[in-house]
Amino acid sequence: MTSPAPTRANIYGHRARIGYTSPPLTTEIFPYEFYRIVPAGVTLVITTLAIVVRSKGEVDQSYDISMKAAREMAAAGVDIVVLGGVPINLSKGHANAEQMIVDLEAELKVKISTSAAAQARAAKALGCKKVVVAQPYELSETDRIASYGAHFGCEVLGATGWGSAFNQIGRIPRHAALEMGRKLMREHPDADSILLPSPHWPTADAIDALEREFGVNVMAAHQAIVWDALRRCGVDDRIAGFGRLFREF
Repeated sequence: MTSPAPTRANIYGHRARIGYTSPPLTTEIFPYEFYRIVPAGVTLVITTLAIVVRSKGEVDQSYDISMKAAREMAAAGVDIVVLGGVPINLSKGHANAEQMIVDLEAELKVKISTSAAAQARAAKALGCKKVVVAQPYELSETDRIASYGAHFGCEVLGATGWGSAFNQIGRIPRHAALEMGRKLMREHPDADSILLPSPHWPTADAIDALEREFGVNVMAAHQAIVWDALRRCGVDDRIAGFGRLFREF
């Protein structure tokens, strides 16, 4: 016997179903912080990609998987597909990343976003201009990751890294973002914003604390991705506890 199709009001994701292609093959932090932030009635539809050590081969493979996942998510009826991973988003060039969104939306008839586009929109909404960047990975990655600030329209005054291997990011302590943010603000008091790139390490608890302590904007990648997806799906709740972005925009 075939069950009747459920009405939207009777499913968990009755307000929004958000698709996300998650770069780490072993994804842990993103869904945990997602469900801490979103209101009831919003669900996450997730596909993990192929990133373990962030090699070019893994990035190329992940791009291909994300294209297939986007099509399957659209077929499953999600409200938006967010393609994760700034290096994956930009792997074929900035112009291609923007055109990819246009082409996929036309093909799949569903809203499409990317990690890079969401963070650029969040930085613009907050008015981020002079920023410092605290990133979770090896120190050798700091300059590369900090350079994304320019893509988001910001001047980068300083940056630092926690030093974690990519496949160990789930073991980064919850105080890491707070500690690095404080260090950077002491070194660069003229900064108006702190950027916390990568949505796969614990940042949710640092956002409000750093904004209150230093009177600056804090934009975390995870926060920006979730905010952008919610707003594009028409979920306009003002959410306390995770920064100005959710409270005011």
